Amino acid sequence: MRAIYNQLCGILAVAGLLTPASFAHETSPVTLPNAYQMFMGPTEDPDRFRIFVAEPEGEKPPGGYPVIFTMDGNSNFGAMRDEIKRATNSSYAIPTLLVSIGYPEEDPWNERRDTDLTPVLAEGALPIGPWGGVMPDTGGADDTLDFIEDELLPYLHETYSLDEDHMLLTGHSFGGLFTLHTFLTRPEMFSHYSAMSPSIWFGDEVLFDEANAYLENSAEAPDDARLLLIVGQCEEIVGECDPGIKSTEARDAWLLSNGKMVTNATAMIELLNVVKGDDAELHIVENEHHISVVGPSLALGLKFLLSDLSASWDAEDPSRRGR
Repeated sequence: MRAIYNQLCGILAVAGLLTPASFAHETSPVTLPNAYQMFMGPTEDPDRFRIFVAEPEGEKPPGGYPVIFTMDGNSNFGAMRDEIKRATNSSYAIPTLLVSIGYPEEDPWNERRDTDLTPVLAEGALPIGPWGGVMPDTGGADDTLDFIEDELLPYLHETYSLDEDHMLLTGHSFGGLFTLHTFLTRPEMFSHYSAMSPSIWFGDEVLFDEANAYLENSAEAPDDARLLLIVGQCEEIVGECDPGIKSTEARDAWLLSNGKMVTNATAMIELLNVVKGDDAELHIVENEHHISVVGPSLALGLKFLLSDLSASWDAEDPSRRGR
């Protein structure tokens, strides 16, 4: 009888009289609880950014809510939200606010990030992209930071009670470049920075110039900001340890001679350790390449922000674990 039923369904489907939805129960869109989005931007472009927010779930901590800011919100918001939900319901039990900065479009890597996440270069310097061409529009990182500082942060402070000692900025690739640039030029904006696979190669490695200026400034005005730099072990390996990634001569040459993702990350931390010591650390994730490293990096950033806070919070009131 079941075989006859299946044959009949097949005939009806071919005839266009039966669709896959006909087999299913009633459906409805999936929504994310305690999450919303809004459009914000500078005065001249007020809808430039789509801001994704996942509100904390649970009682406000005594010092206010820890908060995680992620760049490339279209790509990272859902993944980080789920990471927070898992971790704060088990490992850390600290309600945490998530704010992700993305774009109105749906693509995960919007082309405007080339502008919004890259620093200004010295006069005459060319922003050469990964495959040799000049990138047409770059240098807007400080404009983005002005928007965050002047528009977004005041809104969040007015809407939520934030723990200013536990505010993490994180981003991947150009988002990692942006995160590291922020740490080096405006370290007071956030307490924690997690730069995932930062594009230190950009602008002929201009971030090393910023790092040297940071070292000079730190001698006179040290800061308390902490930095975690994360890179995939395979990011400087031909084929990136993954048979699914097409290896080409031009791409492989760039990885080794220009990209230098692991080499640059290691050199940057060694340079910053001179003044930051253990407050600047490097984590190389084994067997991961430039894209696959994002997942574990989000978890590492969350741990970086909440681990010490969780330990002290539990010590104050161990009964919170049972709530």
